[in-house]
Amino acid sequence: MAQIKRGWMILAAVIVLVLVGVFAISHLLDADTYRNRIEKALSDALGRTVQLGHLDFSLFSGNLVAESPTIADDTAFSNQPFLSAKDVRIGVAVMPLLLHREIHIQGFTIDDPKITLIRAENGTWNYSSIGGEGKAKTSQDTNDLIPNLTVNKIDIVNGTVTVGTLPQQRQPHVYTDLNLHAQDFSFSKSFPFTLGGKLPAGGSLDVSGNAGPLNQHDASLTPLTAQIALKHADLVSAGFVEPSQGIAGIADLDSKIVSNGQTAQADGTLHVTQLKLAANGTPSSQPVDLKFSLLQNLQSLSGTITSANLQIGKAALALTGTYQTRGNVMSTESHVDGRNMPIDQLVAFLPSLGIQLPSGSKLQGGTLTTALNISGPANALVITGPVQVANTQLAGFDLGQKLSSIQSFTGAKTGSNTTIQTLSTNLRYASDGIQTNNLVAVVPGLGSATGSGSISPSNALNYRLLIKLSSSGVGGLATQAMSLLPGAFGSTVSQTTANGIPVTISGTTANPIFTPDMSKLIGGAVTQQKNTQTNSIGKALSGLFHR
Repeated sequence: MAQIKRGWMILAAVIVLVLVGVFAISHLLDADTYRNRIEKALSDALGRTVQLGHLDFSLFSGNLVAESPTIADDTAFSNQPFLSAKDVRIGVAVMPLLLHREIHIQGFTIDDPKITLIRAENGTWNYSSIGGEGKAKTSQDTNDLIPNLTVNKIDIVNGTVTVGTLPQQRQPHVYTDLNLHAQDFSFSKSFPFTLGGKLPAGGSLDVSGNAGPLNQHDASLTPLTAQIALKHADLVSAGFVEPSQGIAGIADLDSKIVSNGQTAQADGTLHVTQLKLAANGTPSSQPVDLKFSLLQNLQSLSGTITSANLQIGKAALALTGTYQTRGNVMSTESHVDGRNMPIDQLVAFLPSLGIQLPSGSKLQGGTLTTALNISGPANALVITGPVQVANTQLAGFDLGQKLSSIQSFTGAKTGSNTTIQTLSTNLRYASDGIQTNNLVAVVPGLGSATGSGSISPSNALNYRLLIKLSSSGVGGLATQAMSLLPGAFGSTVSQTTANGIPVTISGTTANPIFTPDMSKLIGGAVTQQKNTQTNSIGKALSGLFHR
């Protein structure tokens, strides 16, 4: 029993001696005396002024702990720090430090850093010059502290990154809870890394891959291979699109990027919900999926959309083209092609484009074909090209009821749905409004309409149509009935009806006003009478472009 007691006493004494030794070493070793050397070594390596606060040594962790570290920004961008943090833990080789007072840095852990990223109009980032001057200025003392400018690891814990532009054009975007881990970090060779963090409005970012060697002239052109995953990213809040563009949505991205420092190849998939593509649109209830392949020139900031397949339900569109970034504005020259897309799959997507149908109505069945050119800067795109609709119904829209005067005159009934056999137009969509030229529509049993018109940004309508009643159905019965009117009057009305009735559509998309040119019907005898029932074909057509 005495021997056991004696053993515990010896163990306790050893522990006390170790603690005393640790305490003594920690206090006898004035770590702060190494601060200037470490600051200079890091400044040489980064090509930026590095400042450290008071430096302490922790024997248990083998770390030098510096308070309030800062890294200066490129003065062409800002006089504020590029990075500031609560503290930085500098991992060092313990025995050389204790026995020989030599420092060999093995890693860094930066706690709660605040990092500012700024992009200039010419596409240059404020981090582009990091390390650019360091290699030429590296001293022997720097090589002793950081051999070959290589460390075992770099960790950034709970970081906050603010991303802005120069000159500032909008409020910077802030990304929080960022954690970076780089293993075997080196300026001269590739190293693995992982990055994770939170996006504004609840999204998340995860990146993993390899980067390096560091481009000594422009760090932003460093070769990179990475897998990028975005989850629930709000396109506006996360800074991917400008609010002024009218585009919004929640995106999930899975993409692989391979860059050799000159060009970058990006391939991946994008899933977007609640997508809105127009300022006056409403979020779509139909998700959109995109499979894409891009090739970008990193120096000219231009790229090619090699392929992009857009899926809206079972409706498929193909997108190709080019893009160019100048300053903080991206422009594109691209083409989108969709063939025989089922309209039933597109109905839920139409509100995102600002397209509204007549109250209580819905498009059912049929197909839509289009081939559109998209050109200009992202904030002022011009979209042009043909649009064709075939064999659809505007369910819930009773054209016969709209033609009540003819219906009561002939006894014909058309039912609660309006069938559109064909509708085609040349579309132009731009910031100054929508134009639909060479509009041609055929409504079986009623007739056809031709003409053109526009919808202003304030939704004011300006349409001129020529409506011809068909020789059968309601239109034919109406024409025959008009021919029974007495004398030359009936003949004139019948002939004019057969040749077409001019109709103007004014007002707004919310309250359109249809006015037939009655003077054409009665040879100039009546110039003021209005008969809005005759032009209900025009009203049905306007519903397709109602915004």
